[in-house]
Amino acid sequence: MSRALEGAHLSDGEYQRVAQASSVPVGQMIEVATDAGAIVICHTSDGWFALQNICTHAYAKLHEGRLRGMRLICPLHGASFDCRTGAVLGPPATLPLKTYAVRVTGGQVEVTLDAV
Repeated sequence: MSRALEGAHLSDGEYQRVAQASSVPVGQMIEVATDAGAIVICHTSDGWFALQNICTHAYAKLHEGRLRGMRLICPLHGASFDCRTGAVLGPPATLPLKTYAVRVTGGQVEVTLDAV
């Protein structure tokens, strides 16, 4: 199930506005500061996804890496993750990333404050 919910109004979880949707083109990502910490927002052809912004292998900000399709690649050692699920796709990381529900409402990107 996709964590991207275009225009949805969910009752569970508190959402926080983090960005203008128009400022993140398809194939791009940004870092946003939330009450839950730094999150990387990925806008892909499959939709919007939100994950913890720090690699689980070594301290590196993932938004400084690359987004190739659904693969989020760490800038430090090249570990890669599925931006839809947080699952590890390539070493040296062995632990998945935390993911957050994300939606776009009224042109605003919003994320939950609790990991999914």
